[in-house]
Amino acid sequence: MTQNRSLSCFLASLVFLPTATWGGNESRSAAYEVSDGLIEVVADFSENAIYWCGVGDYALLRLAKRGNTRIYVWKGPAPSTARPGKRAVTFGFTPPPGASTGASFTTDVSLIGNSLSVGQAKRTCDERTASG
Repeated sequence: MTQNRSLSCFLASLVFLPTATWGGNESRSAAYEVSDGLIEVVADFSENAIYWCGVGDYALLRLAKRGNTRIYVWKGPAPSTARPGKRAVTFGFTPPPGASTGASFTTDVSLIGNSLSVGQAKRTCDERTASG
């Protein structure tokens, strides 16, 4: 009887854990197709992983892009066209004109031409962020 009660108390305590420990960054951003195949990602707050997660999730689940398809930063954090009053990062599946697209080892969304594969971008959904 005591063992059942302990188990019940433990299970009940799980209800009060913060949901951030169970989920990734997917719920912290929204992606919008804006024009010419570009995707604008609006995030709850400005953090590289959340923007990449938003575009990776959208590319994989909505557009059925392959995991090795490259995603490029076209425009760093700037006012959103899809959600006025918010900040957004714009991505595309081709390099932006005139941008340096050499090997990059950063997820910095302020670097125009910076890129990750869809798979790499999707994996940022599981990264811990400063907020949780």
